[in-house]
Amino acid sequence: MTTLASRLHRGHWYGWVFWGVAATFFLYEFFVRVMPSVILSDLSTELKSTPVDLSGSLSIYLWVYAPMQLVVGGLFDRFGAKFLLVGAAAIVGGGCLIFSGASGLESIGLARGMAGFGSAFAFVGAVYVATVWFPPSRLALIAGITTAVGMLGEVIGQTPMVDAVATWGWRDVVMAAGWAGVGVAVLLLLIIPPRPDWFHDRFTEEDETNIGILRGIATVLGNWKIWAVGVISAVIYQPLSVVAAMWGNTFMETAGGYTAEQASFATIMLAVGWLIGCPLAGMVSDRMESRRWPLIVGSVGGGVTMLLFMWPEMLGYTGLLTVMLIGGLLTSTQAVTFAVAMELSPKALRGTAIACTNFICMMLAAGVQVIIGWILTAEALMPNVHRTAGHVVKTADLLQDASPDQFRWAIAIVPALFGLSLILCFVLPETAPGRRTNQA
Repeated sequence: MTTLASRLHRGHWYGWVFWGVAATFFLYEFFVRVMPSVILSDLSTELKSTPVDLSGSLSIYLWVYAPMQLVVGGLFDRFGAKFLLVGAAAIVGGGCLIFSGASGLESIGLARGMAGFGSAFAFVGAVYVATVWFPPSRLALIAGITTAVGMLGEVIGQTPMVDAVATWGWRDVVMAAGWAGVGVAVLLLLIIPPRPDWFHDRFTEEDETNIGILRGIATVLGNWKIWAVGVISAVIYQPLSVVAAMWGNTFMETAGGYTAEQASFATIMLAVGWLIGCPLAGMVSDRMESRRWPLIVGSVGGGVTMLLFMWPEMLGYTGLLTVMLIGGLLTSTQAVTFAVAMELSPKALRGTAIACTNFICMMLAAGVQVIIGWILTAEALMPNVHRTAGHVVKTADLLQDASPDQFRWAIAIVPALFGLSLILCFVLPETAPGRRTNQA
């Protein structure tokens, strides 16, 4: 029996509609991901938590998100996108509703874990929908545009979020975000079609081997090149996953003396750079028939701009905005890593390849988030810092009382890692169609 979806064909206008709805979920998920950066100080004060404890609870999002990537790619390859995306959006919304009523770090951790679980399906799902409804020649472009759509969620999660929190309070805003997730789930249910019957006809008998989910994961992760791509992806992604999503705003307020609104607007400039740069990065990569050079640009540019970011007070506010915008433009080349992962993997495992790359990326991001919290706490508690104090340091005040230099030492790990990314860019073979120097 021929389904309605099977009467549709790839490369037509409705493919953009299907992808657009899936990308809307990624936009929403990205807003939920960066939301804590705006309310970090409020949470620290209200819950009386140290930087390391707070970062531990909030980073549960990534600790759940990252390993889930190993599963979601295989699930998309096996079952298609429609119902997986619907359920995932509902779970993210439910996590926000729990967050809005949280009374302790345990509730925050549960809420962020739910959000991380559902969000794990968003980016991979949007790109997977694109692999169904668009030709392979557009893979890098679509991956770039998808990432750019997520940047709109980053923009909404900054200054508009600050204004909304100031007006209604963080709990009401987070609750509204939860109900928005339910709305996104309904939209996905109504518009995304089931995977058409002709989708697997594109694979040769050799490609279509009914590889199980675990075997598919093992196949992809057994390729050292996927690990190299994942590390490159994680490092170039740090301005968003570490700076924008958690520590950047508070650092700019502490080290630069900027207001919460000024810091959030600077983060928006970073997102605007990604918003503009991601589609361009994909387009340039396809036109140049090169994946390596855009990633080299992202590694060098990201390292330089994040090094400058460590001294926001010296840059001045205009200089800070400029550095953030340029940094966003240059590191937006991270979107190319997902095209590389797909090109390194068998056709029937492209969803798994995207997901495994995202797994490595987010695991490293979660680790860096926590390491910064650990370094910041250790620096603030050093005896030489409080040698004149006649009282025990209140751990709940560590984040608010951290000095610019203490924060700078913690943030320094971000630009330092870009050197590793640059080395791996030269180790990894070229994978662009027509320019491959090695085959996976």
